[in-house]
Amino acid sequence: MKKNILISSLIFLFASCSYNSFKVFTHNEPNGFTNYYLFERSENNVLNEDLIIYLDGASFHSTLGIKGSILPWKSFSLAYKLQKELPNKFDLLVPDKMNINTGEEFSEDSIKLSYTTLQYRVNSAVSSIDQFLESHKYKNIYLIGFSEGGMILPKVYNDLNNKASILKLVNLSGGGYSYYTLIKNYYKVRNLDTLKVDSVYSDILKNPQSLSKFYMGHPYKQWTDFMKYEPSIEYKNIDIPILILQGSIDENLPVASSLYLNNYLNDLGKKNVTYLELENMDHSYSDDFESVITIISNWLNK
Repeated sequence: MKKNILISSLIFLFASCSYNSFKVFTHNEPNGFTNYYLFERSENNVLNEDLIIYLDGASFHSTLGIKGSILPWKSFSLAYKLQKELPNKFDLLVPDKMNINTGEEFSEDSIKLSYTTLQYRVNSAVSSIDQFLESHKYKNIYLIGFSEGGMILPKVYNDLNNKASILKLVNLSGGGYSYYTLIKNYYKVRNLDTLKVDSVYSDILKNPQSLSKFYMGHPYKQWTDFMKYEPSIEYKNIDIPILILQGSIDENLPVASSLYLNNYLNDLGKKNVTYLELENMDHSYSDDFESVITIISNWLNK
């Protein structure tokens, strides 16, 4: 079992498609750089007032996908469908992972994999989003996270200097469980020995900086801070509206994780949470993503 079975970003293979034009920005920091991409989608040269910021799931490639040697792009992430199918009133901002070049694949580079820890994923997203919002003014700004991007969504929001600009959050197949609970659940429903998870986690804690020891395809260093990070707790002091979307047949992230988050927020007395379980939808909503876009757009426009 590999980690990306649980929390991978969505990959599409298209022979003749490409992204619409986008601008590349770079935030430089002491440990390297983070690229981020702006898709300006307005019509008739009228500037848009609405911006969606998208946090992609875990993967071994740039958040836009993988560039090809013959065709411009070998594969795409969910960002492709977003920039293709969102109503044109929304511009789209997509932060990349730290020290990853646009369209780069890095599955065999343990050094670059080490920059996909919780700390680096959150800090690089926060720094690039804040840099962008300092110089670009939008009336309505929304933050969306898919899969692992949904897991880090509330922490990114909480750490933003410009979080007052964010009006709503969308958790798309991210749920509220920690990775530890997700993996334990994965073992349990398949009648596997859950004690093995504790054994591996104990070894991770003994080798927290290791880039040579791997679990589910990822180095121990990545798991050290991610394994028991609890996304649900990060929502405690968040008061803006939250949309939780979950596919009913999601095999990567169980329905129980999103239900847990919804119940947790209800127990906190939050009145601005919307939970939708979409019938016969998988982790990536691959059968009808257009309807998911419609649901998100309508909810954002309320």
